[in-house]
Amino acid sequence: MIHLGPCVLAVLLCCPAPVAGQEPPPATPQRLGVFFWHDSPNDTATFAGIQKGLQQGGLRHTFVEQRADSDPQKAKAAFAALRAARCDLVFAMGTQAALLAKDELKDVPVVFAAVSDPVASGVVRGWDGSGTNLCGGSNWIPPQNVLDVFRLAVPGIRHLGMLRSQTSGVVSAAELATMRAHLATLPAGHLELHEAIAVDVPGIATAVASLLQQDVDAIWIPIDITIYQNVAAVQKALGTQKVPLLTTAAAGVRGGAIVGAVVDYALHGHRIATLALDVLVRGKAPGALPVDRMRGTQVVVNLAAARKAGIELPLSLLAVADELLDPEIPNAGR
Repeated sequence: MIHLGPCVLAVLLCCPAPVAGQEPPPATPQRLGVFFWHDSPNDTATFAGIQKGLQQGGLRHTFVEQRADSDPQKAKAAFAALRAARCDLVFAMGTQAALLAKDELKDVPVVFAAVSDPVASGVVRGWDGSGTNLCGGSNWIPPQNVLDVFRLAVPGIRHLGMLRSQTSGVVSAAELATMRAHLATLPAGHLELHEAIAVDVPGIATAVASLLQQDVDAIWIPIDITIYQNVAAVQKALGTQKVPLLTTAAAGVRGGAIVGAVVDYALHGHRIATLALDVLVRGKAPGALPVDRMRGTQVVVNLAAARKAGIELPLSLLAVADELLDPEIPNAGR
């Protein structure tokens, strides 16, 4: 079943206002570090939600931002700068950022965000808590939810191809593993999942060709920055083949995939801010906090991309879509 209604969730799950008996925010402004491994739109949207949540929580703070630009040497320098700044807490934005922060920052609370599966990727030992100086939230969408959306988009789908990259496939590997585990619980022949790995951006064409040779009914663009930032290369490789592009990456559906089962990253950031307030204001130990999990799935449909590809979308999909993208229809994105 698809859990919709992110606006309702936003009201229910926003940072709580101070109540009688609750600890007031520290009088001294808190110095908060922010580490970005790469330039991801998901991380940017999440950080915007964090900022809004902290503001609503009444926390006085300043940010110390550090960006690695996917460079390990820059990452080392960034963590050195965060340690020198004597931050009260550090936000690690994304899976790779969280993995690096886990190794580099041992004596300061670290709150990770935009980490799809922190357990499968090795960020924490379990969903009930890290037992260390880490806590955070997952933007993970359960595979059954993803499959529900994909089935709405492509009724009768039997062969699904996943296009991954060799260089930035940490999250997509976890998506693939959990989807395969879910499919193993279903009757035999329910759906067959095929994988293709692109060595680099020029290698996308070869990977797409290998999926086409396996007669896939649709191609999955996962949360893999090399792939979702290059949907145009995937479309070019498809040529005149009417194979729908489905995605779990918000940037993927806006970049040209026709249907996305995606996360409301602004709301995710708001929830991450609540965890930071738990540590800084309410004195909770980071390692004792369970990993926060999103419960909603946004269904976004790119009507313009579907029309360009000559693909007709089912009315049942359009009826449940949270957002329709089409510049030719006024207010379609609302």
